[in-house]
Amino acid sequence: MKNNYLLLRLRIIFLIMKRKKITMKKIFNVLHCYAAYFLKLKKSAVSPYLINFELSNECNERCFFCRTKDGEIYDANPNGHGQYIAKGTMQFEIFRDIVSQVRDRLIMVVPYINGEPLLSKDIYKAIQCASDNNIATMIATNGVLLNEQNCEKLLRAGLDFIKIHISGFTQPIHGIEHRKGDVELIKENLRHLTLMNREGGYGMLIMLDYILYQHNKHEIEQARKFSDELGIMFNVRKGYRRGLEEIEPTLPMEQPMADVPCDWLWTVLTIDWNGAIFPCCDCTTWSGAKSYECFLSGHTNILSVWNGPKAITMRNTHLSKGRTAIPICSSCSRVGVTFKL
Repeated sequence: MKNNYLLLRLRIIFLIMKRKKITMKKIFNVLHCYAAYFLKLKKSAVSPYLINFELSNECNERCFFCRTKDGEIYDANPNGHGQYIAKGTMQFEIFRDIVSQVRDRLIMVVPYINGEPLLSKDIYKAIQCASDNNIATMIATNGVLLNEQNCEKLLRAGLDFIKIHISGFTQPIHGIEHRKGDVELIKENLRHLTLMNREGGYGMLIMLDYILYQHNKHEIEQARKFSDELGIMFNVRKGYRRGLEEIEPTLPMEQPMADVPCDWLWTVLTIDWNGAIFPCCDCTTWSGAKSYECFLSGHTNILSVWNGPKAITMRNTHLSKGRTAIPICSSCSRVGVTFKL
């Protein structure tokens, strides 16, 4: 089940236009990015139009597909020899400095990659920083920490879109995937969030994202009805089998796009918690992924890295050899800038 979030994209565009976060310079930059991609140019536009930031990679739900019961992050690299991904917290100066360098052309910031964004001490400050620079923001959360105080901080900071995931509408089913999830608390938090959003006239877009398995498909309609009652968007996407192999039949896999150059290389950057600059967010959980450079506040020009020699080499490899020449890209089925799970 592949969802390209078409309706969501249109609603986000309308919202950020209404909030005056799109300018002609930003529109031209987006068009330039895609023109460079389709024309197979080695250099892209002056700036990426979206940047992912990993402020922190801690999590409080301990989902089977990405973490151990002790919270260690699985390595997505099949040749990673069973090691785990290092945890850490980004220095806020990295976020602030990068935003200041690209604010005239950047349309959106995603201030999370792995883990639970509301565990980051700087999440609200980062969203406010982006809003102050007329840059749109979106996050995905498990919803456990969406209490009234945190909801108010997100709304006041100017968050444009939030996605809350569940893997069942009742606790016995939701808890199969999420070791420490509490779906009743999540639903109650969602009620408060939608009420505060509506009564305050904030206009933030809210989506309930249902992670689909065979064991929870009988509760989809309950979740859909709940979303309709709250007046929020609803989405269904397939889950991952890691940790659930004994109860979950094989899920259909999307075919790798081996011969298709990845447009992320021409449109997006990802900044890991330690300042490593990557072409995409998958690199943050793949041991051995080579970064373009490590960002140093006050020293690194992010735009020089964006169209620097390492970025150009990677684009050229995709253009001349396809994705198979790069291990992390060889099994990737991603086409188009999509929402990080």
